[in-house]
Amino acid sequence: MHLSKEEWFSAYPAATEQEKELLCRAYDTLMGNVYPREGYPWSPYRLITPGKPRFPGVWNWDTAFHSVGVSRWDTELAKEGIRGFLQFQGKDGILPDVVFEDGRVVDLYSKPPVFAWATGIVYQRDPDRTFLQEVYPKLVLNERFWREKRCYDGLFFYDSADGDEKHIRFESGWDNAVRWDHFIGDFWPIDLNCFMVMAYDALAFLAKELNLPAEEWLAKKERLSARINQRLWNGQYYADTNRYTEKCSPVLTPASFMPLYVGIATMEQAEKMAKIAADPQKFNSNMPTVSYDDPGYCTDYWRGPVWLNVAYFAAKGLKNYGFSVADAIRSNILELCYQEKNGIYENYDSIRKQGANVGKKGICCNCFGWSSVFIIEFILGWSKF
Repeated sequence: MHLSKEEWFSAYPAATEQEKELLCRAYDTLMGNVYPREGYPWSPYRLITPGKPRFPGVWNWDTAFHSVGVSRWDTELAKEGIRGFLQFQGKDGILPDVVFEDGRVVDLYSKPPVFAWATGIVYQRDPDRTFLQEVYPKLVLNERFWREKRCYDGLFFYDSADGDEKHIRFESGWDNAVRWDHFIGDFWPIDLNCFMVMAYDALAFLAKELNLPAEEWLAKKERLSARINQRLWNGQYYADTNRYTEKCSPVLTPASFMPLYVGIATMEQAEKMAKIAADPQKFNSNMPTVSYDDPGYCTDYWRGPVWLNVAYFAAKGLKNYGFSVADAIRSNILELCYQEKNGIYENYDSIRKQGANVGKKGICCNCFGWSSVFIIEFILGWSKF
């Protein structure tokens, strides 16, 4: 499938003027970040950088997210993104953090495992069995990497080949987040384990499409889901949990809502998380990267601003359980992005008070790929489970 910008837009005539403008900006941002096949000998595929010129290369989970976004109008480009990044997979199954323009591959650490999930979405939009036969074994190998190198007592954790704390934080994707003010390697991160639930769900779907056994993947999904609810829930909320002491972290972030996105929370658990999302002292229907009442909250990168990928997963989880706070989060974030007319930013100042005009500004790169993807998802993927 390949739709021009005009053809794609004509498919959504009911969108509001705000939504049309944001969709237009998102489309232009993603397509403006495409590397052509020519001139980059490190890849025969078209790949999408997170943002030119700030990010000279292609990053791991960014690429998976970009493929989800562009698959709405160009499934060939989406498949090239997945094929193009999977070509750099290590022998042990690791997918590198980044491949730079000059061909350097950073593979001391990886990024959250979202490629199987992304592949499932792209395949549903373009059921190309040849593509699936090519990439499925690589996704299976990547699952083995996480299971053999990043699993302790049935739950997953982040690490790096050199044990450097900075590199382990980079693998999480939440570089300087408040949640990692204590050594990240000690924790079972709530979002990582939910990403693995997503991976198992996707691998089961893809296996069935290839007429392969899916029972193993479904069994792994069920076992992991049960462990998350047993060990990463403290009776009041989900959070990162120390894998040695099993003490639950007091730090609340959008990652705490991921069990709702993957659908493993009970309604009682979901109701408690919805109250936290609406609490003016915590998230106030905005979804900053750490709760407002945390002493580490500030405007520094992952220590408070709104990041659209993690905010989307949190809000969509709340939406899927039927909570109105989800629509408030969506509305606030889309307004935040709409007000910044000169681009789509890497992250945004979070708003301390409902309806306040202060702090409504974009931060860092102003042509950011995954922010564009999740603007699209907030608009077009909102009502669909």
